[in-house]
Amino acid sequence: MMKKVSISILFIIAVLILAWLLMFDKSDNVGLNKLQSSVFSMEKAQKDQKDQKEESNGNPNMHEVKEGETLFIIASNLGISESELKHANPQIAPPYTIFPGQAINLPIKNQGAFMGDTDSSEKRIALTFDDGPENMYTPKVLEILKEKNVKATFFVIGKRVEEYPEQLKQIHQEGHAIGNHTWEHPHITRLTDEQLNQTVHFTSEQIEILTGETTKLFRPPFGEIENRQIELLKDEGYLTIQWSADTKDWSGVSAEKIVSNVKETVTPGGIVLMHNYHAEGPFETVEALPKIIDELRAQGYEFVTVPELLGEKN
Repeated sequence: MMKKVSISILFIIAVLILAWLLMFDKSDNVGLNKLQSSVFSMEKAQKDQKDQKEESNGNPNMHEVKEGETLFIIASNLGISESELKHANPQIAPPYTIFPGQAINLPIKNQGAFMGDTDSSEKRIALTFDDGPENMYTPKVLEILKEKNVKATFFVIGKRVEEYPEQLKQIHQEGHAIGNHTWEHPHITRLTDEQLNQTVHFTSEQIEILTGETTKLFRPPFGEIENRQIELLKDEGYLTIQWSADTKDWSGVSAEKIVSNVKETVTPGGIVLMHNYHAEGPFETVEALPKIIDELRAQGYEFVTVPELLGEKN
């Protein structure tokens, strides 16, 4: 009798254990998957950091973060603005936390790029717009420019030209200048010479197909380009165009701040950097644009295209 009771108890215990295991499998499977996913993400982040660290060794355009460093400290040590450093590192999202051993991009200072007619005493200024075309901000920007009778220069992404051909045609038909901003906005300092030639050539080809005209203006994404790449493109007939005044509209600042940034940095013969594409978050270029035009006109500035600054007919 006692033996039968013992067997029954053991059977009940076994059933309870099995039931518990089944419950664990159902209720905690998601948690287990999340844990596995987190471990995978950590391993991937460590691998990415290792790859970045290896890439930064000997690369003058990258910096390995040291213990206690922040973007502000690094920018101060380099004698550049924190905004420039953030702009060069779009992969670092707010709140812009960085870690020891992480490799970050440095803004590249180069020679041979046109940053405006800096020796000019004439109050002429060129408004430039990067990263379009698209169908949200571009039509509004074009409408404002038309209303204000201003011609600008648009540095376009080849892939977006392919996606929004009518927007590019409108830019051209309304008398604005068009420049090349690569096919997909890569960090071109990481490209081989062949890859650089391809991304520039494919974009120029797409522009010519839609407008019937070629462009020899080139602006590197993030403003990053090596001096030898400037010379390489120059041999292909391209002139690298940078800027002298950054609105920082890409950073999500208010329209008032965008206008203030222009007023603080504008000079005769200068080039203003703006954007007519933004992926997400605050973006107030459209609100700021008419104010910028009115403010600069009140100061006696004439708006021209980059080719006109270069002394060419648009």
